[in-house]
Amino acid sequence: MKVFAYVVGASKNPDAVECMVPYKVNENIIFFGPCKESLREKLYEEYLKSSNNGEANVLDDIYVLGVNASNSKKIRKIIWVGRIVKVLTFERAYNILSSKKEFKKMMEEKYSPLHLEPIYKGGTFVGYKLRSKEHEGDNKWVRDVIKRKDYPNVKLEGKSFCLKDLSKREEVFVRDCVFLCENVFFAEGKGIYIDEDILSIFKKAQPEREGVSNYAIFGLNSDGRANGLRGNYLTIDDRNLASALIEKITKTRSTFSHGKGIQCRGKCR
Repeated sequence: MKVFAYVVGASKNPDAVECMVPYKVNENIIFFGPCKESLREKLYEEYLKSSNNGEANVLDDIYVLGVNASNSKKIRKIIWVGRIVKVLTFERAYNILSSKKEFKKMMEEKYSPLHLEPIYKGGTFVGYKLRSKEHEGDNKWVRDVIKRKDYPNVKLEGKSFCLKDLSKREEVFVRDCVFLCENVFFAEGKGIYIDEDILSIFKKAQPEREGVSNYAIFGLNSDGRANGLRGNYLTIDDRNLASALIEKITKTRSTFSHGKGIQCRGKCR
């Protein structure tokens, strides 16, 4: 059992998820597409690199936890938690999810988080094209799949890119990973406050970090500001700590009202 914790950089509101990633599909499912490249790269290596069909079920208890980004009021809360149940390439996700009724709204969003559509030639997958406005600036959408900025072994033309050598897919598309989560918590009007119990877990999970507090939950940078783990995440892989954290979140969530909150979704920066 483990928890990957990170800062949702595009959502400063401590009481609501205000970006497209993660995306709440319904009360049970959360979709996680682009963003947090390092985590998706890790999951691709572990689950998809040797997959024959571009998908894999995750049988272990692996959770992703997001807290809101820095804000002037210096309030930090947990704004979403999901248990990863399946990982897929963008190709597989598009082919499976685009025809499912429950994903229709997500697919039609202007900044849809499933922003890549596979390209085929003669029935063979050769690359991707951008299908929404998500991450369209500065070719960021390309780096959602490819790690190196010089795009080796890839031919980039406008809003599409294709492999020059199809046998290099696993070596080039090292971030070709999205995942579906069981919805544990998704803030729509009220986030989960970092109380002393939760803070204690974060302190024990990163004893080497200085200045861990209920705002600077990942400690402080050398300049004294809260560490936002830019481009990175904290792995809580101590089973006791991970279990205690999820149990605390689940209990806290159960005290919240389950009425519909206000969703205000914008693009991910």
